[in-house]
Amino acid sequence: MLLGAIISSFMLLASAQPHERGLSAEPVGDCSQLPAYNDDTQIAGPWTVSIAACYNGTASDSRCTIEGFGSSSDVTRQRGDQSDLIEHGFITIASDNNNVKTQLRCNGALNRIEAYVPSGHGALDWHAVGINHHPSTGRLVWGRDAEPVQAYRHYRRGQPVEGFFLGSENQTNWAVHSSRRDVSILDFKPYWVIRLMIPETTFRDNEFHTLIQIDG
Repeated sequence: MLLGAIISSFMLLASAQPHERGLSAEPVGDCSQLPAYNDDTQIAGPWTVSIAACYNGTASDSRCTIEGFGSSSDVTRQRGDQSDLIEHGFITIASDNNNVKTQLRCNGALNRIEAYVPSGHGALDWHAVGINHHPSTGRLVWGRDAEPVQAYRHYRRGQPVEGFFLGSENQTNWAVHSSRRDVSILDFKPYWVIRLMIPETTFRDNEFHTLIQIDG
């Protein structure tokens, strides 16, 4: 599945355009269409998401070293007297694909995508995730006001492309860049930051173009 998505989507990213000519994105109607759906619980998943069809404009072969790397997360703690409490956070990509992954799912009863992430004093639980539609951030976050994140199918000239991809408001292209010296306060390891590319987004020199694919 992943290889098919890479091949079918590569030209989209290589051209650095919002959509390849003839390629369109269509939101998935409900959770029942996504991998690992359970009729009894109305939940699809859990699964991870990963880097797919990543394009590195500075590499001779245009390939990214993080192709296929899976989802992780980082958190923001409250300030002041309750600095031990986790206020909110954002989904990242692990710097080492052997690291523990952050799981996501589609909750059909609530019609939303959720991540299994810490909050409060650090206990893991399922929290809704969404997109901050801002040209300088665009992160996939929880614990903040955000636009819903959705699962999408891609179509090329009317024919479906294999796989499901995350996006919002019909945008499914992402930029990804290294956290460099910054480390997650969860595992004290570097990570990769993903941000949704909206029409107002300015692409940065240190970023790759990518899709974010649902694994499963």
